[in-house]
Amino acid sequence: KPLLVKYKAGTLTPEFLRRVVQLSTSETAPLDVRDFLREYGIRIVVERHLPRTYIDGAAIIVSKSEPVIGLTLRYDRVDNFWFTLMHELAHIALHLNNESDVFYDDLDIEGEDDPQEREANQLAAEALIPHEVWLANPASRLRTPMAVEHLATKLHINPAIVAGRMQHESKNYQLLRNLVGSGKVRELFPEIKWEVT
Repeated sequence: KPLLVKYKAGTLTPEFLRRVVQLSTSETAPLDVRDFLREYGIRIVVERHLPRTYIDGAAIIVSKSEPVIGLTLRYDRVDNFWFTLMHELAHIALHLNNESDVFYDDLDIEGEDDPQEREANQLAAEALIPHEVWLANPASRLRTPMAVEHLATKLHINPAIVAGRMQHESKNYQLLRNLVGSGKVRELFPEIKWEVT
């Protein structure tokens, strides 16, 4: 359905992005954030990723002032949903200026050699858990469920985001894997045929 509001450049400030992340605490957060962003002229489209493709998300401008974020939910995890969403919002905030701009992202690739990917990663990470807060918090050193809960409560965010940050920082993706929200995102989009037949 058509958007009722046109996106205004400059909407996606760091403060606005933090507000978006704070929607993550509800059970239906991916649906809630989709509705919330529509009110600011940003459309989210969720589609199953094509076999043998490795796209997690995309950010494009489909027509003047109408940014669209595509998400594949290639990894059905709450932490991955939020990082991918924030990465694509960062591209809109920082890099999308006209209809010829488009970003397709495989977030398994660090993208450190691409300045725009590096900037999007930095803004996404800062929106999810501000760097100064992370460094000052015991969660940056203690890899425990209690440390996850403590920081998530302090920031008013989903604990999966904190657990995912711990995994990423330690490069140990088995760590606290029961806390990253596996299997909790795709089920909110039952209209999509997730399994390839």
